[in-house]
Formats: sequence, structure tokens, C-alpha cells
Amino acid sequence: MIYRFSDYSLDTDSFDLAHGTQAVAVEPQVFSLLQYLVENRDRVVSKDEIMAAVWDGRIVSDAALNSRISAARQAVGDDGKAQAVIKTFPRRGFRFVAALNEDDDTAPTPEPTTVSDRPSIAVLPFHNLSDDPEQEYFSDGITEDIITALSRVRQFHVVARNTTFAYKGRAIGDTAVAGELGVRYVLEGSVRRAGDRLRISAQLIDGTTGNHLWAERYDRDQQDIFEVQDDITKRVVGAIAPELARAERDRAILKRPEDLGAWDLYQRGMSHLWDRGEFGQPPEIEIALDYFNKSIGLDPRFPSAHAAIAQCSFFKVFFGSSEQRSRAFDEGVAAARKGIELDPKDTDAYTQLALLHTAYRQPEEAMRICNAAIAIDPHSAHAIQVLGMAEVCIGDAEEGLRHCETAVQLMGSAPIAGPNMVWIAMANIFLSNYEKAVDWAKKALDVPSTQIWGNAALTSA
Repeated sequence: MIYRFSDYSLDTDSFDLAHGTQAVAVEPQVFSLLQYLVENRDRVVSKDEIMAAVWDGRIVSDAALNSRISAARQAVGDDGKAQAVIKTFPRRGFRFVAALNEDDDTAPTPEPTTVSDRPSIAVLPFHNLSDDPEQEYFSDGITEDIITALSRVRQFHVVARNTTFAYKGRAIGDTAVAGELGVRYVLEGSVRRAGDRLRISAQLIDGTTGNHLWAERYDRDQQDIFEVQDDITKRVVGAIAPELARAERDRAILKRPEDLGAWDLYQRGMSHLWDRGEFGQPPEIEIALDYFNKSIGLDPRFPSAHAAIAQCSFFKVFFGSSEQRSRAFDEGVAAARKGIELDPKDTDAYTQLALLHTAYRQPEEAMRICNAAIAIDPHSAHAIQVLGMAEVCIGDAEEGLRHCETAVQLMGSAPIAGPNMVWIAMANIFLSNYEKAVDWAKKALDVPSTQIWGNAALTSA
């Protein structure tokens, strides 16, 4: 069903909210709230009814409910003063009051958006554990920068800063926060200063179980505070993105086949590319492709699935015969461009396109595409890695080494770090740094998915 009011359309089948032809970014819980209010527009709905419908009956604070109402109003161009769309009835509840037309026709096609059960993450304000109140600005700055940087990772919904900062200074458990905000993951952290030293800690938590998925501590000298802030943000975001992806792959594998949505099918495909032995092997590629095509069958506007098909084509270009390479290159370029068309800010689609051009011996074009991706998301470790690969391929091993080393620092223990280690080894070979090349090749051997490539680099070194 498509509901139209003013210049907005709410498509409950595709979970799209659009203003004219422009997609409106909205968190899943806010969309559910809007849908519930629209579907019950003939009456005032109580807070208890909203909690039962949107929070599955969990009791949440008035502040959490009000923050969602405020976010819903903001999404449809309303506010608490005008109340032209959502009206508050004191001590009674809320009602959707905008004039409405409804039909089953297709609404104007919005710019890229897809639901596909993408997970949401809330970044809570980092705690200032220092005696110095001046550090409050730094801890808030770290939080805001991480929220901004994570928002560029298109595979995840990130709760807005105004919503999460409502929890600043409140003693509330992570699972309770996750329940109130309707998110799957919570990132929390702290900042402590001792003299000229700073210690920043961060933890990624599964909001459903309360289990810690990732934790890291960073110690820095407090010199240029903004430089420290930028460095920590890059490292935290670079480490979190692959950890979230890993957790989502594990979650999809445990789901029953009949419960799999487009997002789950995509994650199952990714598990065959990255978690099952040496990556890029034909049997796993074909299984992964089947999952990606099924994902697109459920959600044709899912950019990540199209980008994943391009990644499969990259392996065929890299390992295939000359005839196979040409066909796979054309198919992969078409898939990557489709992903970019669906979401021009999806750096993953750009990176897969660049990978294809690198494998097809067009490194200059790959560098151009990577730079475009990095302009969109300066923290994209994968785009930085592929840029380094392309630079090594054109003979600029020194610059390529610099970018590959930056990428591996950002990736942490992600499976994709393995191929990057191989490229660092190769760049060192070209620079006649054979002992360093041996060291990096051996590091690649510790990553299960790159043992063949690691041995090749080790032999060359």
C-alpha cells in the first residue's frame, strides 16, 4: 500500500519514504511508527498501543517515545509546534492528521533506498572518565565523528546524534538502549586523560544478547587534538564495519531457510566468498552468486547485492581464461554500475568496479574510480586498499604501499585484510625490501582465505 500526503509517499510494501522523487533516510523503527499512525489515522492511539506495535510490547521511557515521534515528524517535514502531520493529544496519545490519499499504484520512484532488513547501530556518547571537564568536548567530538563516519557505510542504519545524545549521563543497560531505539548493535566507549596521554576505549555490543563483539583500546599523546580525533575515528570505524558484517553473516547462517530475506540471502552469499576456505574458488563463487541473485529477486533495488555480483565477476576475471575474462568483465561492470545507479553513495559498488578494472589491466581507470569512492567516504578501507593495488600495478609501488598499509591498519582482523597483506608483500618486492615482503607474506598465511596467495608472495620474496 502506498499512502500519499502533501508531497510525501509512504510505501509499506517496499518500506520506502519519499519526498517527491527523493528518498528520505529514515530508521526502521521510525518508519514502523509512521506506518502505524497512518494505518490508525481514524483515531488517537495511546502510548501503550504504540509501544505494543513498534517496540513489541517492551516498556520504554517517555523520552525514547518522544524522540521517535520527533524523528517521525522531522522525516515528513513536521515539527512539534506545527503538528500538521502528527498531532499530540496530551495524556491521550497521538494521531496522524494530514490529508491523505491512498492507492495501489506505484509511487514516483525515489532515489536509492532499500530495507532488506539492514541492521541498525546506535553510537552512545563516549564517557569522559577524566577529572578535566574540558575533555567533555573531546569525548562528544569523538562520538559525533564516529556517527558521521558510520553513516557513510551504506549497509547499516545509524541512529541520529540527537537521539543517542539523549542518553548522555544516564545509567541504562545496552540491551535496554537497543530495545528502546530498536537497534541491533550498540557502540559505547570512554575517554580518559592522564597528563599528556589519552586513552580511548570502545566496545561493540550485540543489543539482543548483550554480548561483546569487539573491543579495542587506543593510547595517544595529546598533541593536535583534532588529529587524534580523526585518527581514532578512522580506526574505530574501519574496525567496526567488518565486525558488523561478520556478525550479520553469522546471524544469517543461523536463520531458517524459510525466514531468509534479501539481506540474509546477501549475507549468506558473502559467507561463501569470505568465510569458507581460500577466497575466489569457483565452487564457492557459484553458490554465492545463487544467493545474490535470490536476494535481488526479493529486492531488485538492493545495491549491495548487485555489487556482490560484481565481486564474483572480479574473481572470474582474475582466474578465468581470456574468453571467460571478457564476458565476466562485462557482466561485472554492468552489475557494479547498477549498484551505483541505485545508490550513488555506495562506495562498495565503486570499489568492486575499480577491482574489475584492476584485474582487467586498466589500473588508471581503477584509480579514478577509487578516488571517487574515497571522496564519498574517506574511511573506506576497501577503496583505499584497491587504490593501493592499482598504484602497485602501474609501477608506483611506494605510493601503493602507503595506501595498502593504511588500509590494513583500518581493517584489523577482517578477512579482506588478507589480500591486502599480499599486496603489501608484493609492493615491498618491487621496492627490493625482500625481508619485509617475507614478513608480510607470512602474515597473509595466517589468514585462512589467502594461504595460496600468501605462499605465492612468499615464494616470490
